[in-house]
Amino acid sequence: MTGERIVNRSRLYSPTTLTRPFGPPSPGGRGDAIGVFARLLLMLLLAPSPAHGQDLTVRARVRSEKILTGQGIDVFVDVPARDRRPKLELPALRGARMWVAEETFRPTGMTAIGGATASDNVFTTRLRLVATAPGRLDVPPIVAAIDGRSGKSAPLRLTVENPPIAGRPPGFLGGVGEFAATAEVAPGRVRVGQEAIYRIRIEGPGARGMTTRPALDRLRGLPIDPRITERPDETVDEPPSRAFVYRIRPMKAGEVVLPPVPIASYDPRIGRYLTRASNGVRLTVVDAPAYDPDDLDYRAPAPGASPARIVATTAAVAVALAAVGLLIARRRLGRWFRVRFPGRRRAARSFARESARRLGAHEGPEDEAARAVLDALVEYARLGAGRPPGALTPEEARATIATASGSDELGDRAAETAARCDEILFAARHAGGASGEGGRLAIDARELFEALGRPGGRWGGISGKSGW
Repeated sequence: MTGERIVNRSRLYSPTTLTRPFGPPSPGGRGDAIGVFARLLLMLLLAPSPAHGQDLTVRARVRSEKILTGQGIDVFVDVPARDRRPKLELPALRGARMWVAEETFRPTGMTAIGGATASDNVFTTRLRLVATAPGRLDVPPIVAAIDGRSGKSAPLRLTVENPPIAGRPPGFLGGVGEFAATAEVAPGRVRVGQEAIYRIRIEGPGARGMTTRPALDRLRGLPIDPRITERPDETVDEPPSRAFVYRIRPMKAGEVVLPPVPIASYDPRIGRYLTRASNGVRLTVVDAPAYDPDDLDYRAPAPGASPARIVATTAAVAVALAAVGLLIARRRLGRWFRVRFPGRRRAARSFARESARRLGAHEGPEDEAARAVLDALVEYARLGAGRPPGALTPEEARATIATASGSDELGDRAAETAARCDEILFAARHAGGASGEGGRLAIDARELFEALGRPGGRWGGISGKSGW
């Protein structure tokens, strides 16, 4: 123990005293031995003992403790664990919003017993935090839990300030960061009194803090005499975007261009405000057709046609036309829905077939093949099971692939493939050379994705279990 330093919070103990080797007592040594024993006992009493079940280490970190209102910052949460990702419990915040932006992991070690492998990982979750009010922002501890074990991070304290007032343009809506602004109106041709939906869309980091609506004074002064009603905003957290939605009802005919709208945000990188303008949008308003009494037919009905018979014939024709119209509308709506919103499993099978073709033609180092297989598994899990993008452990691969394909066998094979990829990448990173597993990885992964590309995940045309 000579030369090691034992550091305690109280800093009451010097390294020389605590690292002295036990041996024959020095002159007057009984008192020294009693003193060493007393110091060791005091260290044990003062050392913090972990609470029951609090055996996960959770670390929360930010790049800067000083932020601006409306600015989106990253909060990184690191949790060391084994094969499965611990579940995070995000605290409620006052004066801020926070959500999960990305999940990754980094292997730190690997053990193998027979054919089974286990890895130690550091699971990192990138959270996005946006402050909505100035002042001191306290972020309570973030709790992580898995298999009855739990832990929590230290609280974070941030200082939130408003963007500077100096140089602030009239079009500032509260955003911080870069952005792009576009505008659209639908439909582009309406009649007098008919509604059109007008959207001003903001995309980029600056959209997160834009909670104030832009001024539409120039639009209100157009000769079509528009009546403007605000509709709820359309927001997306990742990637950040916000659409300000309006309902426009023109009361006069004419052809106009809805004028560009200037919008500004503060860019902290250069320390000044940026102004962008949306594009102008053309809107055509036509008069409603005038009522002409001469178009009415006042002739008497043909002889032999009673009013009851006319009503019955008209009703039958109307029902037939309605049935035909519903049939046509149903077919068109079904075709449109299948194109716009393909089923998860259908999209996942299509991706699996494409991945099988790419992996069959792959040539290169084994670590590149392993990385390509892991990326394909992550994308298949996202398409088939809705899992967020991010690194995939073998246990997560088993659960998500089984859910997406409906086959526990394919889930097991996906877990084994992910473990082989981790072993190859770990050998390339830490052992300084190849692991010897890359020779058949691309072939085995191609067979796996060929099976995932078939309805029901059938292993058609494969007689054995090559590589497993």
